[in-house]
Amino acid sequence: MKLLEFLGFIVKYLLIGLGIAALFIVFMPDRFSQQTQTQPQSQTQNTVEPHQAEHRTSQKNGYADMLAKVTPAVVAIKARSQAFPLNSEACSSRLQALPPETNACAFLNNGSGVFIDEEGHIVTNAHVLDKASTIIVELKDGPQLKAAVVGIDADSDIALLKVNVTPNHYLPLPQTDPTRVGDWVFAIGTPNMAFNQTVTQGIISAKFFSRVTHYIQTDASLRPGNSGGALVNATGELVGITSLSSQSEQGEKLYQSYAIVSSNVAHIVEQLKQHGEVHRGWLGLDGDMTINLDSISMELSLTSEQRQQLQNRISQLPYGKGIVVTGINPDGPADTAGLQPLDIITNVNDKPIYNTVDLISAIWNLPPDSSVEVMFMRDGQQQTVDVMLGQRP
Repeated sequence: MKLLEFLGFIVKYLLIGLGIAALFIVFMPDRFSQQTQTQPQSQTQNTVEPHQAEHRTSQKNGYADMLAKVTPAVVAIKARSQAFPLNSEACSSRLQALPPETNACAFLNNGSGVFIDEEGHIVTNAHVLDKASTIIVELKDGPQLKAAVVGIDADSDIALLKVNVTPNHYLPLPQTDPTRVGDWVFAIGTPNMAFNQTVTQGIISAKFFSRVTHYIQTDASLRPGNSGGALVNATGELVGITSLSSQSEQGEKLYQSYAIVSSNVAHIVEQLKQHGEVHRGWLGLDGDMTINLDSISMELSLTSEQRQQLQNRISQLPYGKGIVVTGINPDGPADTAGLQPLDIITNVNDKPIYNTVDLISAIWNLPPDSSVEVMFMRDGQQQTVDVMLGQRP
């Protein structure tokens, strides 16, 4: 009997265990299918799609493949001036590159340049060619070529050179500007008076307009000799021509670097090819054209009544909008069109004007004899006049 009781006890708890296992299988099937799925999952993890493999290769190589394609389009430039007497003012702050017995000196400027087409045109900075009589271009793979000046635009600091060779690599100038603040960029050039090309990386920190062109501000480091080099984006497109950088008082640390927007350079290059110089439109407005009541009152010696009238005009405008005309060039375009001091310009060609930079930016790429629509306030009334641009002095 004891044996039968013992066997019954075992069968009882065996049936209980099987029942619990059946419940797990019914309500938690994933637990029991995990073992059978382990092997296929392992096989799937070891299988990489082609695009994933390409992405991993790109991560491994960084931007080396892209840079290998674009860096040969960037050249070194050595510009040598004519000889000047040693006692001349021109020699006082420049490298004396001639033997002492000649009693003369010559300037040697080093910079960078970018091939922009298959015809051998090279863009660089105008200041690199200052007083140059001989210009030598050195390609990345070694050959040296003599370059001729096609045209120089000192206002934008852009110059166009040409060599008699068909380059194997060039970076075309775009007609539009796709860049945004935060984009990765790479500065390529030949700094420090040597022909060892370097690449520095950074982001676009800001974009702004100054003088006659749009600029990109970047934290990619620039050094003397980078002037006229290439600023490319992460896909190797030319987005700027490196131009200048600001330094600390000790001249050791570079704070910010700047490049001229490539689409602006394209406009300048087109005119340099046609005319050898850039013809820019001009409104003929002089003086302090900001809405600063105290400054304007002092400059124009306004009476208290005139000051109050101007204050009333300014108060009618949206905050910060408009510039007060404080000076007009006699017989200039604005004078001919009938604009007067104390007119408040609010729009040019439907572009709102908040400061003098906006005014210049509205006409910067328009040639002389172009007609622009100027909207302004006079005696509390809004008026519009067409102004025929003149030639910028």
